[in-house]
Amino acid sequence: MSANKSFPPVYTDPAQQATENLRQVIPLINKHKTPINPVNYAVWYEYVSGENQKLNTEIDVLLNNNQLISSKVTQSLYEKYVLHGMPERLEKANTGLSLVVDNTLENINKVASSTDDYIADLTQSQNTLDSYSDIDELKATVQDILSNTQTLLNNSHVLKNDLNQSSREIEQLKEELAIVKEIAQTDALTGLLNRGALDKELSTLCQQASRKAAVLLFDLDHFKQVNDSFGHVIGDKILQFFSSILKEKAGKEHIAARFGGEEMVLILFDLSQQEAIDIANTIRTQYSTSKLKQTKSGQEIGELTVSAGISLFQIGDTPTSLIDRADQALYKSKENGRNQVHVN
Repeated sequence: MSANKSFPPVYTDPAQQATENLRQVIPLINKHKTPINPVNYAVWYEYVSGENQKLNTEIDVLLNNNQLISSKVTQSLYEKYVLHGMPERLEKANTGLSLVVDNTLENINKVASSTDDYIADLTQSQNTLDSYSDIDELKATVQDILSNTQTLLNNSHVLKNDLNQSSREIEQLKEELAIVKEIAQTDALTGLLNRGALDKELSTLCQQASRKAAVLLFDLDHFKQVNDSFGHVIGDKILQFFSSILKEKAGKEHIAARFGGEEMVLILFDLSQQEAIDIANTIRTQYSTSKLKQTKSGQEIGELTVSAGISLFQIGDTPTSLIDRADQALYKSKENGRNQVHVN
């Protein structure tokens, strides 16, 4: 199933469930005479998984009305319920920002034009003043100057109000873009950064080249057995619990992300190798001593353990080499009995 509100969508179904979903999807696609492309497959995959309730409700309405679900329909459903309207939200934010900029420039140009006219009138009035000898004519000219000044002042007030309104609109757009950005880089199930955001962080780290960093790769031990014994709902709760430990250790200085499935990553900055090992062991111990229970029955889930591998950033590293070394260290931890931390 895909994690709700994740962009792009993330699927965490085990191989057996994914295969069963495939078995159910193909007849549905063929029945509605649509090609087996990524969009059509994703929509029907979400449907048979039963986890995307809003998508299922809309498809069920169409099916109950004996409507054919064409590629055009699945494209719409895909954008609305799988991508969660993200392209539309981005387009809306971009359009809104363009309108604000255009309106602001238009208002500035109007005031600039009024100012130019005022300067021209003022220059003419100055030339006229040099030739005046009659007090009444002088008063009339002064009145013109005052009138033009008042017009400029009024235009300035209008500009100020328009700019204030534009500022408020820009703030609203910034908030919307911040939400869009957060959704786009957050794993919906765990609240950690998703794989795409992690890849960007690793790329930035490698480009900086001089920063001290350690990559900690965690893998929850025997997680498939937990899912098989207690179900995917409990499995998801365990993932969320372990993620909360990582978030706490990451704080604002470090980065916590979901690498995929039951694998998580913690990037630690400006710490020694021993400090990174100590943090990994603290996380491992906190998780293994958690004594988690099922909410309804109160039954203990049993001992939960996690294995970890650590790689230290080296000049010339790429995101792939960093993760590969951490993965090799993780393999050592599992090979030697799990619930351990190794450095490579």
